[in-house]
Amino acid sequence: MSEVLDDETAAKIIKNIRAHDQDSPHFQATMVNFVWSLHQSDGELDEMDLDEDEIGDILNGLPTNPERELAYMD
Repeated sequence: MSEVLDDETAAKIIKNIRAHDQDSPHFQATMVNFVWSLHQSDGELDEMDLDEDEIGDILNGLPTNPERELAYMD
């Protein structure tokens, strides 16, 4: 089982994503894949250091357009 997202919570999130129509099927599939990836994570998130200002900056910028996020991808 994942150290980040347990089985039941992951299943509930995926069920919720699938139950609500999105403007883009691509976006819906991306969200499902993200939840699955997070579920499979081994807990590396605990190793990431964030300060209070950085947390606020990240969360206050949401929700974002998924297309804009592509700029952050390598």
